[in-house]
Amino acid sequence: MLDQVNLWHKYQIGEPASNQLKGKTVVCVGGGFTSMDVVRCSIREGAKKVIMLYRRDEKTIIRNTTYEEYHEAVEEGVEFIFHSAIEEIFDDGKNINKLKVNKFELVPDPDGGRPQLVKMEDGDFEIECDYLIPAVSQALDTQILPEEWNLEMTSWNSIMTNGKDYMTTRPGLFAAGDCEYGPMTIVNAVGQARRAASVMSRYIYDGKCTLLDDEIMEDHLAKLKVYDKNEKITGWMPGLPRAVSQKLETEERKTNNKEVNLGFTGEEAIAEAERCMRCYYISMVAV
Repeated sequence: MLDQVNLWHKYQIGEPASNQLKGKTVVCVGGGFTSMDVVRCSIREGAKKVIMLYRRDEKTIIRNTTYEEYHEAVEEGVEFIFHSAIEEIFDDGKNINKLKVNKFELVPDPDGGRPQLVKMEDGDFEIECDYLIPAVSQALDTQILPEEWNLEMTSWNSIMTNGKDYMTTRPGLFAAGDCEYGPMTIVNAVGQARRAASVMSRYIYDGKCTLLDDEIMEDHLAKLKVYDKNEKITGWMPGLPRAVSQKLETEERKTNNKEVNLGFTGEEAIAEAERCMRCYYISMVAV
């Protein structure tokens, strides 16, 4: 669906997605950036009603994407239904026409792990819809890993490492990015791959996993949480708020593919660059 939108609006290849979606009800299953693209594009293609079903809660979807994107989607008319999952899909022999949805509640794990979703009795409900679009992330394909390697896996079925040099439980085998952490961002994957490549470049010569001084410092800073975005600055020099760039108004943006975030003015960009990021925390670590 996103390919169709992109190819048509950029290159006039294919046909507009609005030919199918205009005046229709679209349901998307997901909770990340791709699902946000699906629901917001559906609004722009003229869908009458757009719903996102997500198994977790509002805080999690904001953490998966951003507060801004979630808030903008709500402004544009996307309906979010949390703690829900599809049990059954109904059709008339040709087209989808209805979904049976289960409602869940989060039950804390007594062992301190991730809370579990438990189906609510008598919580099922139905949604009439014309299109169902899945955008439910990715999963690691472990079938290519020989069983005789006996690799230790995480509870997310990703490959276990110590999170520092990215060596797995099989000597000489490294894992990073989605293979180690699970589905995450490209920035996270590239950062881990850079560290893993650095370690491997030394390992192939002396058979030892070692970290450079700056890599060790990176780990110290990450553990100490030098930068806390939620820190409230008080005292003689108060904190300076983050600049907020101008955005298109809701009615102006939801019928087209114009850029929503217009960026900073020159003055705003300079002011943002001049904000202190509490650098003395790092100097204290060095001392």
